Order: sequence, then structure tokens, then C-alpha cells
Amino acid sequence: MGLNAGDTIIAPGNPAIQIFTSSGTWTKPNGVRAARVRVVGGGGGSGGVTGSGTNNAMSAGGGGGGYAEQYILAGSLSATETVTVGAAGAAGASGNNAGGAGGTSSFGSHCSATGGSGGAGMAGTTGNANAVGGDGGTGSGGDLNIAGDDGGIGSVLSGSNVVRAAYGGGSALGGSTRTASTTGTAHNGKNYGGGGAGVLGTSANAAGSAGAAGVVIVESIY
Repeated sequence: MGLNAGDTIIAPGNPAIQIFTSSGTWTKPNGVRAARVRVVGGGGGSGGVTGSGTNNAMSAGGGGGGYAEQYILAGSLSATETVTVGAAGAAGASGNNAGGAGGTSSFGSHCSATGGSGGAGMAGTTGNANAVGGDGGTGSGGDLNIAGDDGGIGSVLSGSNVVRAAYGGGSALGGSTRTASTTGTAHNGKNYGGGGAGVLGTSANAAGSAGAAGVVIVESIY
């Protein structure tokens, strides 16, 4: 709709940004014109490993959380909106156990983003083995929806050669995480929504790593 002669153009005011790192309630401010909302799901955890003598095991990385972004006009916003922040996916327990999935983040019923899946665990082996990385989460309801990265695959060749590619999947607001260079050490996912990286095990069992929790960012536009 175009402007007419004599119409007044009102310049927008400075935006106000609220960052939710835990679930809560957003209250619509007086005079707001619209809200730019960004949601990221939680990252998945990586799997644990079972030690088996000198044989190696390499668990898989967790998937990164999905992302959704939406501009919502004031008339479509309720006086309050429920904000849900997806929890971090739990580390896979010590032994051949999968990591936990990250939680879903959402802003009311407007847009949401699912968490990344957990990476698979692995038992020590004398042969070849692969542990499948967790799937990245997905965004929905937004003007822009982006899937998180899948977690990297943990691979062992002939029981002794380890392919250190079990990175934690990144999200739109959290980078990927490399695997550790030392046995039994796991790197957690990066903020926000990154998946945990896989862990290498030999003679001892080891737990995986946790993903990073999601986030909801609400920018009020005046």
C-alpha cells in the first residue's frame, strides 16, 4: 500500500532484545510494531564407548539443533507468549550407549526448532566398525528454517586405526566441535545448539559428551 500526500512517516525506534537461555514468558511491550524471533533447538549428545583391551572404539557425534527465524507483526502477537528453550542432549553413558537428543525450542505457536539426535556408541573391536552420527534438528514455522548439521561418524579400521571424524554437528548459532586428541576425553557442544563430539576409548569405558542447550532470541521492533 503506497503513501499519500501529507502522510507522516514515523521512523522506527531502537529495538529491544531479550535472550532466553531458559524457558519463560515473553510479554509484548507497549508500542511494539513487530518482533523478530530466532529459535535454536538443543544439540544432541555423543555416544559412549566400551573399552576392550587394546582395541579401539570411537563413538559418533551428536547432531546440531535446528533453527527458525520469523518476523511477527504486533497484531499477531498475544499479550504474552510462552518461550521454550530446548535442553542440551545428555552425554551417552560410559559404555556402548547412545547420546541423548536435544530438546525443542519454540516461541508460542509461531515457530519452533527441534533438537539434534544423539550419536551412537561403540564397543571396542578388532575389526572395522562405524558409529552413526546424530541427525541435525529442523526448524519450522519461520520465514527462514535451517536444519542443524548431522554429527560426524565414529570409525575404527582393523581395530587399531581410528578416524577422528566424529565431530559434533553445528547449529546456525553454534559451531561444530572437533573430537579430542586424548583417549577418554570428550568435548561438549558449542553454544547455542551445537552437538557434542565423539570420544575415543581403548582399555577403559568412557562416557560421551553433552550437547549445548538451545536459545530463543526476541527482538522487539518499535
